[in-house]
Amino acid sequence: MRECKKCRVEVLDDTSVCPLCSSVLEITGEHPCHTGYPDVKAVSRKLNFVVRLYSFLAIITEAALVIINYLFYHGMWWSAISGIGILYCYITLKYSLQRNHGYQKVILVQVIGAVLLVIAADHIVGYQGWSVNYVLPGAVMLLEATIAILMVVNASNWQSYMLMQILTVMVSGACMIFWKFGVITNPVLTFTALAVSLCMFLGTLIFGERRAKTELKRRFHV
Repeated sequence: MRECKKCRVEVLDDTSVCPLCSSVLEITGEHPCHTGYPDVKAVSRKLNFVVRLYSFLAIITEAALVIINYLFYHGMWWSAISGIGILYCYITLKYSLQRNHGYQKVILVQVIGAVLLVIAADHIVGYQGWSVNYVLPGAVMLLEATIAILMVVNASNWQSYMLMQILTVMVSGACMIFWKFGVITNPVLTFTALAVSLCMFLGTLIFGERRAKTELKRRFHV
């Protein structure tokens, strides 16, 4: 057992420095005399095991599905959709749970991954365009609703979500470009998503006043 003389805590894992103050730990006896610091690596080890177990089961499952799809092939490789779904779940475990990222990045990764998954599924089953006509702008509006909820819940730091708002405006603008080039054929949701994202961003700028402008200057160094 190791002890930090500065913080007066005992560290239960095998690290050589204090997780609180980075001071070198001293080896002590087995009987604790101060408040114990938990094993900081225990959760990481458990998550690593979960990810490895999922990877093993996912590879076996997808291999079995590919074989079944090959043996009973009827014009569509549906096993590719299951493979993409399994990969999406792996990214969720690896990025969102195993790594300690901020929840804003986690939300963005989840939404982007889900949209790409649906677009890929649309192409695999025979491209009909529903993924870009409905799912993509729908994801933008869902993200806007999520941002609005987060701004209400975290009212003291609402300006930190302005970067996500700018991202939704840019994605909505990209959808308009897709419509101009004929990729999106039904622009109703696209126009709606653009209007919602612009209204939210402009509303934040107008009602946020100084805090909103300060956040933009901090983010873009202007």
